[in-house]
Amino acid sequence: MNRQQSAIFQKDALAAHAHGERADDRVSLLRLSAGERLLGAVAVLALLWAAVYWALS
Repeated sequence: MNRQQSAIFQKDALAAHAHGERADDRVSLLRLSAGERLLGAVAVLALLWAAVYWALS
């Protein structure tokens, strides 16, 4: 079930690609460096441990 995209979207995406720009500015984990992904994982774990500590105290 492939859904066709509008010609406007394809033209904008191709033009952005041709100029070396990204077509969108969404955050992607694949675009982050290994260090940034590691810091994100550490931050999530710290929040989880803080929530557990708060819940048990």
